[in-house]
Amino acid sequence: MENNKKNIFDLTHEELKAALNEMKQQPFRAKQLCDWIYKKLIFDPEQMLNLSKNLRETVSNGFSWYLPEIEHVAHSKSDNSYKFLLKTNDGKLIESIFMTDKGRSTICVSCMIGCPLRCKFCATGSQIGFVRMLTPAEIAGQVLVTLRYMKEKGLAQRVSSIVFMGMGEPLINKEAVKKSIYLLTHPECFALSPSRISVSTAGFGPGIAAFIEKTGVRLAVSLHFPTNKLRSQYMPVNKKFPLEDLIAELKKVKLKKRDYILIEYLLLGGINDSIRHAQQLQKLISNLKVKVNLIPYNPTETFPAEASSEEVINNFARYLHKKGIFTSVRRSKGLDVDGGCGQFALKKQ
Repeated sequence: MENNKKNIFDLTHEELKAALNEMKQQPFRAKQLCDWIYKKLIFDPEQMLNLSKNLRETVSNGFSWYLPEIEHVAHSKSDNSYKFLLKTNDGKLIESIFMTDKGRSTICVSCMIGCPLRCKFCATGSQIGFVRMLTPAEIAGQVLVTLRYMKEKGLAQRVSSIVFMGMGEPLINKEAVKKSIYLLTHPECFALSPSRISVSTAGFGPGIAAFIEKTGVRLAVSLHFPTNKLRSQYMPVNKKFPLEDLIAELKKVKLKKRDYILIEYLLLGGINDSIRHAQQLQKLISNLKVKVNLIPYNPTETFPAEASSEEVINNFARYLHKKGIFTSVRRSKGLDVDGGCGQFALKKQ
């Protein structure tokens, strides 16, 4: 039965060697297969020409070769990003986005179908709800299939970084996310440096510091509100893991000399964007090594908040700058193609 076969894209290099050993194949075959899959982006064993016909038949029949399939691609002309809608083997839809800027390319991946956290401003949790976790193959597979598409179309040849900022909370699907990071960073697999991978959490703890130490990736925190009262109103996760616990956890994160924690802060007009809120934010994070990324809100039907004015955004950023906090303003990618997290899949479903 196909369902009883191991999915080859779920296997680490060591697991692949062990599986091949059970098939009476030499360990070096694992490196050959990984070269085809992760370096050459070939996902059909019949196209792996340096393998014998017998071996191609063995691995073709011995493993499942399932990856998410591209259902639709939308190109944002405003910022040259590409939004991918991918279909899983059970017919569900997930999102990833390929972003290019000044010669660098980033792939944003999802780790769930939907999300259970139900942040009020997020289309993924508030409208789609939670369906299921993604497997390591479905997470790392987003990188494989989107990069192959970009290469085949002559749009990009490589990926510089990967961010777990798509659908779902990574630290709820912790084991699958860790394994996908392993696949993306192992020298015999995708071979990306852990420092090129960022994992964004809404503050689902404890265990954040241990996760970062184990994986070596960069940490981003979707903070968005500087007080427990505000944060709990819009982000239910804060009721279980309030700001004082979150900050205490972030202080445990062992940062290298040039590393920092990225604080993501969504500016909602009249809700969390005043100078008073900036003062509260500065006080909250003053003992952390951070950079703040301000995200102007793009109003949607699912959450009818107002956008902050340019003057308000600039005043907020200027205040944090004066307090010695490096602050940038991020413009969301793919706004002209429903590029906000969850919007694309919601529209198609």
